[in-house]
Amino acid sequence: MISEATLAAALEFGEAFDRFAILVYEEARARGWYDQPLTFGDQVALLHSECSEALEAYRELGFADRLSSDRGPEGVRSELADVLLRVASTAVSRGLILAPVLAEKIAFNATRSYRHGGKRLG
Repeated sequence: MISEATLAAALEFGEAFDRFAILVYEEARARGWYDQPLTFGDQVALLHSECSEALEAYRELGFADRLSSDRGPEGVRSELADVLLRVASTAVSRGLILAPVLAEKIAFNATRSYRHGGKRLG
């Protein structure tokens, strides 16, 4: 069972994230990321590439960060931030509001059994 406070916090976070997502999308659009139409598949591939970059950053740096003079911040944290930025931009570009779904997913996941599905990672 999930607490009402957790659900309320999820909804509050979701609403803030949706406001943030609009700003992120507007910045991306202003920098040409939406000059050419992107398919949803293109957007998912870009999300996946950011996740892959996080793994590569971990392989190279562990959880350390570094600042590159020509590429800016590098490391797992930076790449995970890029994942969030891509999620935000993708959602807005598709007219998707995430706030209510975040709370719904948290509530539903609380009903699932321990490690539902029984699949192992390795």
